[in-house]
Parts: sequence; C-alpha cells; structure tokens
Amino acid sequence: MGVGAEVVGLTKSFNGNKPVWSDVSLTVPSGDITVLLGPSGTGKSVFLKTLIGLLRPDRGKVFIDGQELTAMSDRELYAIRQRCGVLFQDGALFGSMNIYDNIAFPLREHTRKTEREIRRIVMQRLDVVGMVGDEDKLPSEISGGMRKRAGLARALVMDPELILCDEPDSGLDPVRTALLSKTIAELNAETGATFLIVTHDINTARTLPHHIGMLYLGQLVAFERREQMLASDKPVVRQFLNASIEGPIGMTEEKDANGQNGQTAQQPFGVAQ
Repeated sequence: MGVGAEVVGLTKSFNGNKPVWSDVSLTVPSGDITVLLGPSGTGKSVFLKTLIGLLRPDRGKVFIDGQELTAMSDRELYAIRQRCGVLFQDGALFGSMNIYDNIAFPLREHTRKTEREIRRIVMQRLDVVGMVGDEDKLPSEISGGMRKRAGLARALVMDPELILCDEPDSGLDPVRTALLSKTIAELNAETGATFLIVTHDINTARTLPHHIGMLYLGQLVAFERREQMLASDKPVVRQFLNASIEGPIGMTEEKDANGQNGQTAQQPFGVAQ
C-alpha cells in the first residue's frame, strides 16, 4: 500500500538567490496518483528532489508516512528512500551496465535475493515497460524514450510505496505516452502505491491523476482534485491546461513576472475579472 507525503511551508533557493519556490504546502494523498504541472523552469524537479531529501529546503518541513525528513540524519533518510522509487528525467542509468544489470542493481545492492529471484523480478518489470528483448543492450544503444522506460522499470523493482516520476513521458511518442499512462494507472490499482508525477503532457494531466498541482512564479497556485482543476477559472491554470497563448504565461519567466499577455504581475494567477 502506498504512503502519503506532506510538505509544510517549504522554501528552496540556491546560493542565497531568489527562491525557486516559497512557502509551498500540500499533501500527496496515499494510494493516489498526483500530477505536478507548471511552465519550464518553475522548479518541479527541485521539488521532487527536496521531497525525498536529496536536497534540503531553506525552510519548512517534509513528511513521508508521518515521519519528518527534514529532521533526519543521512542514515535515517537512507532507510526512508528504500520505500521510494524515483525516475529521474534522463533515466539516470549507469552507462557501463546493460539494461538488465541497471534494473537489477537496487536488488543486488539492498536485498539478499538470489540471482534467480532477481531475474524473475527484473524480467517482470521489463515486461511491464515493454522492453523484454532489450535487456542485453547498453543505455547508449537505445533511444532516450527507451532509457526512460528502463529507468521506470528500475524504479519499480523494490516494490516502492511512493514513486516519484520526473517527466516519464518526455521522449515518448503520443501512443507510447498513452500506454505509459495506462501502465501507471494499472500499477496504482494493482499495488496501491502512491505516484507523484511531473509532466508537461496535457493529455496525461487530463486523464491520469486523481489530483493535480501547479507551480508558477515560485508559488503553488493550485492543488485540487482533477475534476476541479479541469474546471478551474484561474487564468494561469486554464491557459496551461488548454495550451493557449492567451494568458499570464509568457515565453520566459521574465515576461511572466512583467505581466505580459494582458495580466499584471500583482495578479498573475487570480480569477479573471
């Protein structure tokens, strides 16, 4: 069964610069699929890394299954991370290992399973992501989309209770993106694991999650059930989910902040008048 995650008043910056985002509070419900949206450069990947303690926040608290990560030692964090699976943007595969050994790595490193047991698990996960037959290839010998799918298989081998996916659909064509969403929905239904997914794919956001959050201009501007988000009258949410050029989001964050596209910086995500 999945575990929930909660952040309270979270703020993160680098080298004392302007915060990537500030005072973010939300709860990722256990056993559900949550999608995190936002324009490029809004710190969604930073948020995922902060959530599992790979980055420390400037302020605020992070809880997983009721345990406060921000107060933990590195050893305690290590134990919590064993309950999490992470798919990074680039798949984060070891270039010197073939796909099979990449996926087997967490099992060999953190369990005492026999090679026979490991092979059964690895081949099952390869089947889930449609990569049976590719296990002997090196990461350099497969496409970026396939590396992402291999990364997802590796994130699943430890039967995690919380799975974080950073743009799992990037590099995939629309059909495979839809199939990946179907796979995630089936895994969620079968295992009850909690999923938090960063994506830019609007169809994924409209069809897959139970909940949707959105980061914009350093703030969490919305976090609601999918049905409520899709019906939102907030201009920034409506613009993003409709992939419209009309609204507060500009080509760059500087244009957003300067109030381009007919929206003032002081009122970037409020209800349209």
